[in-house]
Amino acid sequence: MRGAVQIGKVGELLAQAIFESFGYKTALVNHEGFDLIVLDDDSNSYRVEVKAASNQDGKSRRYNFMTSRGSRQKRIITDDDADIICYVALDTRRIVVRCVRTITKKKTKVSCCEFEVDENAQIRRAFTEVKKRR
Repeated sequence: MRGAVQIGKVGELLAQAIFESFGYKTALVNHEGFDLIVLDDDSNSYRVEVKAASNQDGKSRRYNFMTSRGSRQKRIITDDDADIICYVALDTRRIVVRCVRTITKKKTKVSCCEFEVDENAQIRRAFTEVKKRR
């Protein structure tokens, strides 16, 4: 069984590989609030927070992600922390990419079918949403 730190690291590397496979430049960063910097085709940069789950909840066919920060007092991740949230399903090696403003709870559930949506289309949609608010 993998520990939480290893699950997180594998998630970050997988997310980075998927962004890179679509031609985006990336850098893994050790920064509070986000894990990756991703550059789009116009060299705009995006702070990406990666959250990974090793398997789905069998009953609900959903993945559960902690979308909060802090060790004692948890608070929801906001756009002060990152621009984009990238949910990683390690068992299927797929991602769901959204603007961080979609986070409304400290724990987020993502349906298995959402991981079947075209990943590059999700990335482009998230970039567009972030650009609109800049």
